[in-house]
Amino acid sequence: MTNSASTHGHLSISPRLFSKRGAALVSIAALLLMSACIEEEKRDPSPASDAGADGSSSGGASSGGSSSSGASSGGSSGATQKVPDTFKDACKADGECKTNHMCIKGVCVPKLDSSDTTTVTDPQNDNEPTSEKVSLGCKDETVADMVKGLPSVATVTMWGRVDRFGGGGATIDIEVSVFKASDFNPKPCATIVDPAESRACYGDESKVGKPLAKVTSVGYDGGVKKGWHVRRPLKDQQECTKGKHLTCPHGSLCDKVDGFPKCTFQHGLYAISGLPTNVALIVRTRAAKENDPNGWRDSYIWNVVLFSNRLDPKGEDHQPKAFIGTDTYRYNPTIVGEGQWKLVPDTIGVLGGISDGDGVIGGRVRDCGTDKRRSWSLFNTKIGIGIPAEGLAYFNKSEVDTVPVKSRTATNHVGRYAAVGIPAGPNRIAVAGRVDGKDVAIGYSDVYVIPNSLVIVSLPGFVPHLNK
Repeated sequence: MTNSASTHGHLSISPRLFSKRGAALVSIAALLLMSACIEEEKRDPSPASDAGADGSSSGGASSGGSSSSGASSGGSSGATQKVPDTFKDACKADGECKTNHMCIKGVCVPKLDSSDTTTVTDPQNDNEPTSEKVSLGCKDETVADMVKGLPSVATVTMWGRVDRFGGGGATIDIEVSVFKASDFNPKPCATIVDPAESRACYGDESKVGKPLAKVTSVGYDGGVKKGWHVRRPLKDQQECTKGKHLTCPHGSLCDKVDGFPKCTFQHGLYAISGLPTNVALIVRTRAAKENDPNGWRDSYIWNVVLFSNRLDPKGEDHQPKAFIGTDTYRYNPTIVGEGQWKLVPDTIGVLGGISDGDGVIGGRVRDCGTDKRRSWSLFNTKIGIGIPAEGLAYFNKSEVDTVPVKSRTATNHVGRYAAVGIPAGPNRIAVAGRVDGKDVAIGYSDVYVIPNSLVIVSLPGFVPHLNK
């Protein structure tokens, strides 16, 4: 993965290079790149170049969108960057993409090797691949299409734990805000480079929109006082069956402690009432306190839908104490800490990490589910980003291991991916797979990359299986 692009004999040095390595290195990099230009045009893309939607690692206009990098400042106060107003297709047909890529909704996406097959994995059996048919009926449907004919339920209480991708402390004092997707406007703050100034701007409701509601997560004792906890058979620090997190107190996981699996509290609890069903929402998680020692990065979960036909069963075994007998919907929003923010680019070789002003898209690839099961993860799919990332990471089969596998070029058992170092602004993600021996489009989603933040996009399925 490089910080510059060589395209059809023209040398293009990304402005982000200056903020990462310093101007003194540019002349050296230019000489090395020019010497490789002719040879580069003769080669088909290597597996590492799958990260770019068209095989390029630059976020410039060659990918279908105007460059979003303006005066790069390394995050200095007051610096701004250019951000395109709209996403422009990078392709119209497969022939406009590099070898072994396909054009999906204007995004060039690498194909799987002909020997690979996309399969659905079973979250109730250690995420092992199954012979069950991959369900893709929702892949081109809008939220409006998906909710046609569903029961009319005015509002519900969304509740759960604040999940954490990667390391960090317990997710207490996390502000959970819920916006209607149609009310959220990320554009006014997207030009800001500095992380602190960016965070402040996105916290200004007069600029980005007013959330429907927001609340701050609490520890287990605080959850008991508020009635946000659920009855569970075990107590904290009791031994448990590894992986059976839902037998532990709400907010605890069943993990090994001193060699034995015990319930340990790791996730703050939250509940928000009065939320609408059957509409696209954006859920934001961010540290309630600006100088939180975990260095939590603002995280946005894109297109969350509280489907009215998927409400929780009523009763104390399935609902928080304060809301037993009412309409509730369990959902675990995610946040990422500074350690994981740095770990992914460092592991996959993005030199200098993620530039201030850029963002990350991460999530899971899931199928559409069926009447009998929720949306299960897809093993062996590939990601394309319309305006590409500096690096694309895939992970291993372990739910708890969040270190990328550098050699991997497709999703593993839990369907995870992370595209890091993406210019701020409108973008599109698309996914390709191989089903019944044919290269197929798995799904796509329009998204807005928010600077210095993680945007979580899971597609095409909208109803995750929750095992904690």
